[in-house]
Amino acid sequence: MIAKLVRLAAAATLALGISSAWAAGVVHEGQVVDTMNAGGYTYVQIKESDKTFWAAGPQVEVVKGDVVVVQEQMWMNDFTSKTLNRTFDELLFVGRIDKK
Repeated sequence: MIAKLVRLAAAATLALGISSAWAAGVVHEGQVVDTMNAGGYTYVQIKESDKTFWAAGPQVEVVKGDVVVVQEQMWMNDFTSKTLNRTFDELLFVGRIDKK
């Protein structure tokens, strides 16, 4: 019984640690190469120095050429958006997309 409680406490601590790591995610800043809105989300393709990637967050008004800042929360591989009828090889989900 005590061993089970210790395992549960360890799992809870690990889960909290992961959540904290997500909250303190890496910040990315770059230029919007492409953007689209669907299902209450804004999808932005961001060019950041030597890499380009897609991010999705709550719907905002951005246009190609805007400089945006996003903070990593969760990366998804092979994510399919049913509303866009499109699969992204890699997509970063963010809590917000801020124009700089």
